[in-house]
Amino acid sequence: MRFLLIVALLVSSIPFFYQSSSSALSDLSAADDMAKFFEEQNWEINHTGILIHTKADRAEAEAFIEKMQGNAQKPDSIDEQYDVVPLNQNLVKVIYELTSDGWNQDVKKYLENQLSNDNFRQFFKNGQIFSCFQSNFDGKIKSNFITNKIVNYFDVKNTKVIDEEKFIVISGISDQFEQYIPMDEGKINIQFAVREGKNNKKTVTIGTPILVIEY
Repeated sequence: MRFLLIVALLVSSIPFFYQSSSSALSDLSAADDMAKFFEEQNWEINHTGILIHTKADRAEAEAFIEKMQGNAQKPDSIDEQYDVVPLNQNLVKVIYELTSDGWNQDVKKYLENQLSNDNFRQFFKNGQIFSCFQSNFDGKIKSNFITNKIVNYFDVKNTKVIDEEKFIVISGISDQFEQYIPMDEGKINIQFAVREGKNNKKTVTIGTPILVIEY
């Protein structure tokens, strides 16, 4: 799948992610901004993906995960997991992933509680957070119209486009988001995709700073 290439970057030991705020866990404003866009278009959010990762000592990571697992009751609509990727004998990358079939107050409240948990905040104090939303809907609206709407809404600049048959992926930079990833030709902090399916079905996926769910 295309998104697996992005996930491969996440587990790399190469530092590549920057943010202007002191902590990626400071708030959920980026996720709220993206969710607001979907709501204003009347596009139901069918999939939410929040991913946070950081490097840690192996023993510290194991102790943290053991402490956190089963620590809180979560809504039935939420799935979450911790993945540990070895980097060397003692160092690992810990990836926390929360997914849901929507974005509502229950999901947001649960995530806010996780981010405000003392153990969670301490462990991911230098964590890097990725937010993605996806909507599936039927309509004769053109893919280019959708991508232009996203570009204009988030004032996306320096766009890079992958345009294939019935599939478009666009990356760029928006002042609405603080975090960014440096690339060979500039930097990006927003990435979105539109896929056309049968019977005019569209799948729209938006992520910051990059997409980390299947699109």
